[in-house]
Amino acid sequence: MTLNAPVRPAAIRRRPFVVASPYLLGAAAFLTVFLGCRDRLPDPVATHFTGAGRADGFTALGVFPYAALGLLLVPAALFVWFAWAEDGRRVNGRALVAVAYGVAGFGGFLLTDLVVANARAASAEQARLGPWQLAAALVAAAVAAALGLLLAGRSAPAVSGSPADPGSAPRLPLREGESVTWTRTVGSRAVFACGPALLALGVLVALVADWGSALTLLVPGALLPVMSGARITVDRHGLTATAPWLPRPRLRVPLARIEEATARDISALKDMGGWGYRVHPGRSGLVLRSGEAIVARLTTGSEFVITVDDAATAAALLNALVARDRAHHGG
Repeated sequence: MTLNAPVRPAAIRRRPFVVASPYLLGAAAFLTVFLGCRDRLPDPVATHFTGAGRADGFTALGVFPYAALGLLLVPAALFVWFAWAEDGRRVNGRALVAVAYGVAGFGGFLLTDLVVANARAASAEQARLGPWQLAAALVAAAVAAALGLLLAGRSAPAVSGSPADPGSAPRLPLREGESVTWTRTVGSRAVFACGPALLALGVLVALVADWGSALTLLVPGALLPVMSGARITVDRHGLTATAPWLPRPRLRVPLARIEEATARDISALKDMGGWGYRVHPGRSGLVLRSGEAIVARLTTGSEFVITVDDAATAAALLNALVARDRAHHGG
């Protein structure tokens, strides 16, 4: 099987600029409102609010605009880097753009509204930022995310390749008694990118609300980068997936359960319905990104899928190990 690398469409090459746009617009809107209201802003300004919307934390007026711009531009730099690094096939670029736009919409709206809330108050202590304003920021995030999907452009064309005919899948030549192991790590840039994005949102919520509310964003934000990768191994034990640095938890399909393996291109959303460990009638597997995948046809007739680079080599080795295991056990 030959897997041909696709040419990056122009829409994918433009994605770093598309991703940067809402953050630059959000920063421009924030600065425009801040400079227009500066004479009416208290010093310090209210930047942290209770769940009831009352101000209980403050920041010096001279520091506030720099801190606010940092909360916009740091995630912007992260998303631009991920958009530039993606190859249009191994990461769902459209989802990445949508998440980036959602974060920009939420942060830009909330920071600008924070300026207005301070300008309208007689003093920083009297400034109010209630739950309805957080809800409005979430609506702005949803609208921005939808706009991001429209502007993201089409994904890269699927990698060419089709599953081999039953019984004709390629095998790596193995000598009698030879011990061979294939291993590779796989990660999801989109999942990894969600981590810093949630951390940035958590810090923003902590500044304008409370740390209790922020923890619902900070904890997943810290865990997502750790959970965004896996080590895939093919050896005499079968097909195994573990965390990159830990032996547990472990997901393993032994050789005895495998009929045949092929390499195919898998779309996370179209073929598996999303990312992570997926279970569907007739198909299950670990999908951290779209692209090359090991597709193992099991003795039950179902398929087990793991997306990983160099899937063709892994599948060929798996077929050779399965054939040798059957020969040894008289299968």
